[in-house]
Amino acid sequence: MSAGTVSAIQLLLAHADDDQPALADGIAGDTLGAGAAPARLPVPAQLRNRGGDPNDLDGQRWALIVPEGEAGARLEALVKPLVDKRRDDQGGRDVRVYRVPAQMDADAALRWHREVYLDEELPEGELPFYQLILGDLDQVPLAIQQVQMLDGVVGRLAFADDRGYEAYVAKLLAWERTPSPISRARSVFFTAHDGTAATELGHQALVGPALAIARKDAATGNFAAADIVELGQPGRPATPDELVAGVAAREPAVLLSVSHGTGAPRPGWPSPDAQRRLQGAMSLGKAGKLTGDDVATRAFLPGGLWLMFACFGAGTPADSAYRPWLERLSQLGQFGGAIEPVVRSLPAGPGFISALPRALLANPDGPIGFIGHIDLAWSYSFQEPDAARGARNRPRRFTSVLHYALRRDRIGVAFRELVSSALAADTELATLYGDQARRGAPIDAAQQTRIAHLWMLRHDLMGHVLLGDPAARLPITPAPPAAPRRATPSDFFPFAVPGDKPDR
Repeated sequence: MSAGTVSAIQLLLAHADDDQPALADGIAGDTLGAGAAPARLPVPAQLRNRGGDPNDLDGQRWALIVPEGEAGARLEALVKPLVDKRRDDQGGRDVRVYRVPAQMDADAALRWHREVYLDEELPEGELPFYQLILGDLDQVPLAIQQVQMLDGVVGRLAFADDRGYEAYVAKLLAWERTPSPISRARSVFFTAHDGTAATELGHQALVGPALAIARKDAATGNFAAADIVELGQPGRPATPDELVAGVAAREPAVLLSVSHGTGAPRPGWPSPDAQRRLQGAMSLGKAGKLTGDDVATRAFLPGGLWLMFACFGAGTPADSAYRPWLERLSQLGQFGGAIEPVVRSLPAGPGFISALPRALLANPDGPIGFIGHIDLAWSYSFQEPDAARGARNRPRRFTSVLHYALRRDRIGVAFRELVSSALAADTELATLYGDQARRGAPIDAAQQTRIAHLWMLRHDLMGHVLLGDPAARLPITPAPPAAPRRATPSDFFPFAVPGDKPDR
C-alpha cells in the first residue's frame, strides 16, 4: 500500500440469521476524520513500579471484586475453595474483598480507583495486583474492570447460575492439584475462511504473520510451544464439529482465532433472551456457528486459553463506545444505509457476558481462561491505518499473549500485553491533545484523522477483556532444570592439555 492511502477498516460482525457480514465492505479509513471528532479521554493511572516477580502471589496479592449486598456475599461463598487456595498462595494472608455498586460510569470508576483501591492507609505491598470480579455486567460494571485493568491484572467470572461458578472453581483447582505431565503446550491458530473481506484481512494481517512469528521464535527457543498448528483452510470454511475436534485433546493448548462474531439478525433481535443466547457466538459463514450450547458438554481446549478475535466474543456492554460515531455516520448518509445493521446490533439494555465463554468456562473439559472483545471488534487491533506510512500489521501484540501463557506466566500477566498497547495509544493521544492546547489553534485535518485513528485503536484494544481467574496459568509441568555438571579443570584453565595437571 502506498503512503497516503488508508485501507478499509474491517468489522468482525455477522448477522445471526444468515451469517453474512453486517458491514461487507468495511469502512474507508479516511471517513474517521469527517464527523468523528472523539472526546478527550481521561488520563489513566499508570502502572506502579512494583518490582519482584509478577507471578508471585505472595508478593503481588489477589483480591475479589463483588457486587454490594447479599448478591456479592452469595457469589463470594460460591468461590470459597478458590479463595482458600489463593490465601495459601499468598502466605496465609487474608484475601481482600471489594464491594462495588452496580451502576458506575468511567468517571465514577476512576474515582473509586483513586479513593478506595488506592487506599492511603494500605501499605503499597498489600495492594492486590490480581483481581477477580464475580458477577455479570449488570452486577459489577464494565467500567470497574476497564479502569482496574490499567493498574493491575483483572479477570471476571459471570455465569447464569450458581453451578457455573462452582464448576469453574472445581475445574481450576483440579488442574492446579494435578497438572498435565506435558512440559509444553500446543499453540493453535484458526481463521474462519468464510470468504469475507474481514476474515481475509484477519488471516493476512494477523493469523498468517502470527504463525510466521511463532515458528521463527520457536526455532530460537523464544516460543515455548510443543507444536504449532493451523486449523482452517482457505476456500473451505471449517464446520463447528471440525473446529471442536481440532482442540479436543486433553493436553492444554492456547488458541488464537479470527472470525465474525454473531450480531443481530437483519430484522433485529426478537427478544433480549435471544440476544443473550446468540450474540457473540462464533460465526463460520455458510458452515454455521459455534454457540454456547455446542460446547457446554464437549471437550474444547481443556485447561487451555482461548484468544478469540470477533465482535462481542466476550460480551456486550450496556452501551457501545462506537455508538456516537456510527450514529453520526448514519446521519451524514454515509455508506447508503449499510451502517444500520451494525447499529441494530448495538446494546439496547443491560450489558452481559456472552453465552459462549460462559459455557466454556463452566465446562469441566473447557479452558481455564478466555480473552475476547466486549464490544465491536475492528481490524485496528492488528492493523493500524496510517495515511503517512500506510497500514502497519501488529501481530506481535497477540503472539506475545500466547508467548507468556506458554511459558506458564499467569494468564493475567499474559493479557497485560494488550493493555500495554492501549496505554501506548493513550500516551500518543495525550501528546497530540497537549500540542493542540499549547498552540491554541484548531488542529489540521491530518492530525484530526490521526487522533480519530488513535481513539479507535485505544478502544479496540481496551475492548478486550479477560474471563477467568487472572492468577490461573496453563496447567503443564515444567521440565526439571538440568542437573549441574561437575566442573573439570578445563572450565578454569581452558588452555590446559587433557591429562595435564594445572599449576597451583
